[in-house]
Amino acid sequence: MKTIKRLLFALTIVLMPLPMAAQTDSATIKLLEKEMYRFFSSSESDSFMLVTERLKEACQEAGASQEHLFYKCWANQAIYYFTRINRNRGLNMAQQVYDYAIQHDSKFGLFTSTYAMATMQGNLRRYDQAEKSFYEAIDYQHRYFPDESAAAPYLGLAKIYVNTNRLDKVLDCAHKALAEPGIIMQHKLSAWSYICFAYADPHYTKDDFNQAYAEREKVKQSYGHDDMFGETVNCYYARKNGRLEEALKMAKGFNAMSDRLNLTSDIYAEMGDYKNAYLWHKRYKKYVDSVNTAEVQQLSYEYASQLDLSRAENEAKELRLSNQSIEIRAGIIILVITMAFMGFYQYRRRKRLQELRQAYDQLEDTTTAKERIDSELRIARDIQMGMVPRKFPAFPERNDIDLYAVMKPAKEVGGDLYDFFMQGDSFYFCVGDVSGKGVPASMTMSVVVNLFRAVAKEGCPPEVIANRLNDTLSTDNENCVFVTMFIGVIDLKTGRLDFCNCGHNAPILGQHRAHTSQTVFRYIEMEPNAPIGLWPELEFKGEHIDNIHDHSLFVYTDGVNEAANSDQELFGEKRMLHVLNESSQPFGERLPKSRSHYLIDRMMAVVEQFTGDAEQSDVLIMLCVQIK
Repeated sequence: MKTIKRLLFALTIVLMPLPMAAQTDSATIKLLEKEMYRFFSSSESDSFMLVTERLKEACQEAGASQEHLFYKCWANQAIYYFTRINRNRGLNMAQQVYDYAIQHDSKFGLFTSTYAMATMQGNLRRYDQAEKSFYEAIDYQHRYFPDESAAAPYLGLAKIYVNTNRLDKVLDCAHKALAEPGIIMQHKLSAWSYICFAYADPHYTKDDFNQAYAEREKVKQSYGHDDMFGETVNCYYARKNGRLEEALKMAKGFNAMSDRLNLTSDIYAEMGDYKNAYLWHKRYKKYVDSVNTAEVQQLSYEYASQLDLSRAENEAKELRLSNQSIEIRAGIIILVITMAFMGFYQYRRRKRLQELRQAYDQLEDTTTAKERIDSELRIARDIQMGMVPRKFPAFPERNDIDLYAVMKPAKEVGGDLYDFFMQGDSFYFCVGDVSGKGVPASMTMSVVVNLFRAVAKEGCPPEVIANRLNDTLSTDNENCVFVTMFIGVIDLKTGRLDFCNCGHNAPILGQHRAHTSQTVFRYIEMEPNAPIGLWPELEFKGEHIDNIHDHSLFVYTDGVNEAANSDQELFGEKRMLHVLNESSQPFGERLPKSRSHYLIDRMMAVVEQFTGDAEQSDVLIMLCVQIK
């Protein structure tokens, strides 16, 4: 169910009259684009589809000037279906975009849809189809855009060939990517990473690998930072050069659990420590099993159904044989027939009992697997909670900042995150939500937090941080993972807030009014930005507020506004704003705790009272900061 506010908004969008093509209102398109990205990061699929359909209509009315936005909007619909609703339907929608682009001879539409289809097909492990689509994208780009780089689809092919262990093709595609005109540094670095992956194989010499590694280092220095493959390549370098202890230490520190377990097992085997190699391989197999929760649940269902069917068949046969035995007449021939039937029955019964025992054993194994999955998820939640700062006051040596934050985990582990740190008189912070659930989302969250810290500590403004994060996350993003994120930095001396909102919920700002001694809260009006990771080379826009001294800034995830009660009613933005304004006591009044702590505790109490016994479906994060 949706909130009344959003239902009314969606209805307004549907009924909104679009101007004629010659008079297209750019503000209308801008509003619809903003709402597209807002709903893209939510679970309100109906509202998202209404807004995007209206935006497509507006773009068509505007003509050629909005062609790119039209196809981006349609591709976003396909990605939304692929990641949130039905993967096959998302793939089919991407095909519809492709067919429409052919019909209307749109070069950008063909590029967008073809590359999207290839990426989705690769994620579904439909490698033959993905390979064909990537080559189609390359052919199209060479034919119509000979001066532009086709490195991205070549790297998509290299990813497929790495997964299918076709190393000669990995090298061929990586070198072809490097030969493309105008290749960006990000793609050049990824190409050399794939070459290193290929040369890490025992069939290639140490010199082959070291030469590729040296070239990659040159590109990395020019690019200014590493890509997501850096830790793996460095581990392969140490391993290839015989520094196995160093390689082992690096492998055990990998963020990606699958790579950590698998490569650690391989290194132990290379060291001759086959006992540890076996133990780590066993852990790797357990982890692989744990991430296949859906398959395990389906298997459990099939086994339970099989068990019930077997029991019913056995009872039916017993009844049928019993009825037959009543009708048997005396006589030696009938007796022989009866004995034959009984013998056959006993044989079938023993066989069925054996099958039932196997089914019970399989069901027990399935139950054990599910318990193991629950254990892995508990560990993932613990890891997630351990990555966010939870010590408050966070900066006890400073009296110019009032800060408090809280994360309430849900039953299912997710990718919600927050982080902050102080650098001089600049306070850097972020709140984000990774798409999807489970262990993959949690692992992506750890990558995002580490990247945020690494880039922010260079003193970059929020929009540059967003661009750098997008460059990394959008590269070879076959899972179509994206992150909604609010990134901010506050100058504690001047009170200036610089921020970049990347498809995230609008924060709430409380302004102190001296004549009433009250703080009035309102949602911040912001420019639309896409979530991070959707498209390569997006340009994120930054904004600022000159002075937020004596203001309260409240940032949150959709676990707050989309918290639902037993009637499936959502908490909603209006109720959030009401709680904050009702909690706004006179500014100078003494509180038993810090003002930020008080506001978050009050919001948490009202949300918990509203939801009651209803199970929490999403992680809840709130962060409140006040500059004194």
